[in-house]
Amino acid sequence: MRRARSKDSIRRILPALLLLWAAPALAQSADNPWPISARCQKGEMLAREYGRCLYDAIALSEKVMEAAVDNAVAVIESRGDLAGVQRTRWKSLLDEAQVRFVLYRNFDCQGVAPYEGGKGIGNFEQRSLCLIANNERRANDLRLRYGEPVTVPVATAPAAGLGTRPATWVQAVSQRAD
Repeated sequence: MRRARSKDSIRRILPALLLLWAAPALAQSADNPWPISARCQKGEMLAREYGRCLYDAIALSEKVMEAAVDNAVAVIESRGDLAGVQRTRWKSLLDEAQVRFVLYRNFDCQGVAPYEGGKGIGNFEQRSLCLIANNERRANDLRLRYGEPVTVPVATAPAAGLGTRPATWVQAVSQRAD
């Protein structure tokens, strides 16, 4: 039994070890601590296009992160082994953690990251690269913890015989005064 646990532990730790092994190859120069985005190559496009590319990459990374949060909520909702109160508390805590992550990310990327570049304060590139990197890390973290997106099959109603049906009121409505 102990041997099986150690094999599972090795399988869990192996990806992290590979990442640490590859880290020196991913290291950046001292004047730019953020990973260079494959989507936006600074020297290969005009400054205006580069700025727009960074802006679009920020928006995309935000959407990916939000999708990862939505997936985590869906995974929590699908846990039938927990009481509704527990799932509600878990979702509330996850939401609070996400709010605090965004506060940290914004403070770090808007206050600290601009100083880390070679151009000093007000560097849009440093802010953008920081936001993209932090969003991607958060999305990856949530994906590792909660799994890949949950797909829920959508039930479709049969097409035949749908016709019009009388409406049903779901809220009390006072009688019409004539």
